Amino acid sequence: MCRRRWALFLAILLVGIAVACQGPIGRQPSTVHLKARPWPAADGLFRQDPRWLGADDAHSVDLGKGRVLWLFGDTLVRAGKGNDRSQSHLIHNSVGIQTGSDPAAASMVFSWRQTAAHAPASFFPEFEKTWFWPGDGIRLGGRLLVFLTMIAPFENDLGFAVTGWHAQLVDNPDSPPDRWQTADVRKNPGMFAIALGTGGVLHSKGYLYAYGTHPSGNQAYLARWKADLAWAGDLRGPQWWCGAGQGWKTEAQMDSWPAVLFTDAHAEFGVHFEPRINQFVQIQTVGFGAAELGWRIAPRPEGPWGRLTGFYSPEEVTIPGVLIYAAKSHPFLAGADLVITYATNHIDPKRLNEYPALYYPRVLQGSFDAASGLD
Repeated sequence: MCRRRWALFLAILLVGIAVACQGPIGRQPSTVHLKARPWPAADGLFRQDPRWLGADDAHSVDLGKGRVLWLFGDTLVRAGKGNDRSQSHLIHNSVGIQTGSDPAAASMVFSWRQTAAHAPASFFPEFEKTWFWPGDGIRLGGRLLVFLTMIAPFENDLGFAVTGWHAQLVDNPDSPPDRWQTADVRKNPGMFAIALGTGGVLHSKGYLYAYGTHPSGNQAYLARWKADLAWAGDLRGPQWWCGAGQGWKTEAQMDSWPAVLFTDAHAEFGVHFEPRINQFVQIQTVGFGAAELGWRIAPRPEGPWGRLTGFYSPEEVTIPGVLIYAAKSHPFLAGADLVITYATNHIDPKRLNEYPALYYPRVLQGSFDAASGLD
């Protein structure tokens, strides 16, 4: 495996250690409870193509009519006829189209590009020395907006750095991905090097909201645009949440950083509105290595957000050297009150062949306590 892949593992560990140092997680200040259990039948969704041998992260977008777009980070693609991951191709991203809203019964078609020599290549191609890790996306009407994190080589302990965020607007998302007509929606990082779109993207009351974290820490931030401007491809002038005392401000109105939503975020998390409890729900992993999954709630996209509550300990915690990260919610999928995924890996990538279940997204069936309610 390449040096950059090892740097990614180290980065996940460093962020996880920072989160763990925040202290033990608390209990949700309400009577609502979230539970989860493994869903092996749904895990099979990500094993339908023998060439696709797993990936970092698993972001999803509801395309409508039972179609779901999946966005994956670093992806292993089979080389030759064998399934030896140590000999596979590593590409920086790939996508998949799920047909059918129930992941246990749906089909999946994965997509990536090819080089002139017919080797696998990233679906979102590199630009000079910059590559892209997908974030979240959203569809409203006939267009699809996808957020991407920009990564470039850098002289630091990791060998790379987050250099900003990028977005692509797709005019024909009902077509197969290899036929998409896309336009770049670029945004200068401006005052803040916050990677927007990694923590969830949602539409609420006429605004498009994008959550993100700063690459040097574990603090979560929130920006928004008027939805009509975003869908016209104009992501200039985002409004940032600056706290209850200041509200929403554009960068031109700010002389300091935006408000921190919570200080124990992981780099990838999920946020959605949950009608069953009439609250916004945030899902993430808690800790590092053999991490657990946690959640918190808020009455509005900007909060105030409650404390993290642990709700699931993955079965992989018994594997020495395991990495558990990137928990996400997928509220539009069928088969559970809430479908949840998380990513797994190993601190020594050479040992992935010993644990063939690792590096594929794991799927959970989440359920809210039927007797619960919010006071």
